[in-house]
Amino acid sequence: MTAISRPLPKAVLWDLDGTLVNSDPLWTAAERECVTRHGGTWTDAIADSLAGASLTTCAQVLRNAGVPLSDDEIIPELVHSVVRKYGDSVPWVPGAVKLLTAFRDAGVPSVLVTGSPRVLAERVLAAAPEGAFVGCVTGDDDVRDKPDPEPYVRGASLANAEPGECVAFEDSAAGLASAIASGAYAVAVRAHARTPIPDASDHITIASLADVTVRTDRYADRLALTVSSTPRR
Repeated sequence: MTAISRPLPKAVLWDLDGTLVNSDPLWTAAERECVTRHGGTWTDAIADSLAGASLTTCAQVLRNAGVPLSDDEIIPELVHSVVRKYGDSVPWVPGAVKLLTAFRDAGVPSVLVTGSPRVLAERVLAAAPEGAFVGCVTGDDDVRDKPDPEPYVRGASLANAEPGECVAFEDSAAGLASAIASGAYAVAVRAHARTPIPDASDHITIASLADVTVRTDRYADRLALTVSSTPRR
């Protein structure tokens, strides 16, 4: 095992789709159904291009694929479709609930930072371990979209922290760019990423949240993220 030792962060910032919950297949299905229902042409390249994209970008891509609707028509259709597909459960990725609980128990609050609408974010917050989250930044808020750093800057502020005092978990290139630009310590999670995550020196990469454990040292005030294989840097 390889231990990555970091100062105990003031907060953990979480992307939602593909990082905490395996909801990307639901979005892909909703996008594909929207295109085919309106007479457009769906391709795997379209699916790949939408990884980590904002809802306004999704609407534009679907319009280019043949959907003859405005943003105000496409976005609610996608959101309502994904809400229906969620049903009564939240599709947590392996290790997510355990890790959220571990950070909470270590006294480290979590903040959700997502481009998804608030209706989905609040569903996830309600299903999360009690007391794990102190707030969320969503696609309905007045913030610039990822890869702009503003979502993560805003997320850190909700925990009364500076981005540089936080760890951010992400699964897309746009999300990683946002987290890195904010100054957060970025961790890329490959398990459910819709497209390959690039290796770079400005973040670490792990296979899955299930490979991560949290250990605190009350004397050194340290956080250790221990993964089952050597992370690429």
